[in-house]
Amino acid sequence: MENLAEQADMIARNYESLMILGIVLFFVTVGSIITWISLGAFSRDFCLSFEGIVPPFVTFPAILFSLTATLTATALWENYNTAMQAVQTESQGLATIIDLVGAIPSLKESGLTAYAKQYAKSVVNDEWATLSSDRDPSPITKQYYGNLRLATYQAVDSLGNNAESKALMSAITTVSNGRMARLASVTFDVQADRWYAIFVLGILVQLAVAIVHLTKPKALITAMTIATVAVLVPICTIALTTSGPFVGAIAITYRPFLKFMK
Repeated sequence: MENLAEQADMIARNYESLMILGIVLFFVTVGSIITWISLGAFSRDFCLSFEGIVPPFVTFPAILFSLTATLTATALWENYNTAMQAVQTESQGLATIIDLVGAIPSLKESGLTAYAKQYAKSVVNDEWATLSSDRDPSPITKQYYGNLRLATYQAVDSLGNNAESKALMSAITTVSNGRMARLASVTFDVQADRWYAIFVLGILVQLAVAIVHLTKPKALITAMTIATVAVLVPICTIALTTSGPFVGAIAITYRPFLKFMK
């Protein structure tokens, strides 16, 4: 059982790499099969019966593929940027709370600095792992967040209605907004229908390239190689972020929270 758990964990950690490898193998295989059928002696006469399709025909599936891939990539990268901004916003809110405690004498005994650092430490040590694996917030971090918010509200009440209390209230609101945006970003996912459309259109691009170059074997092989690479680049780029903004080779790090753990 332990070996199975370790293997599952290894697959989860290398999911994007395995996914990209599978995508590359798939399109290389499809391109090779199309080329083999187009140039094979057993099917040459049948394939040449499609001769006469003009080169601009290639642009139709290529344009559709580009549009679909662009829309999907845009949605994923916008979510990635949202998650990155959320981390910065949340850490900035914590920094503001700590700065305000240091600047307001009546708050030095409130324990807010300890609560803020405890929460930041839990984000790094507890919640980051759950966001990467289960895509769920850590119950421990949630408890520490509740403690921080409660202590901040009590401090705001103790200060009365003045500029300091408003600044402190704004800081905890910033932390809350950043946390909600960070947690929301992990729930974003690419619908299966989009993946199906991208794959089908990618295959159509390869087919269109082959049909246009049926009479020139060397040109067909060269064009198919270029088309396959051109299809793989956007798809593999999309695959880099499908696991979520906190997982994979370009995952967002918890570095902004490390300054609170000193």
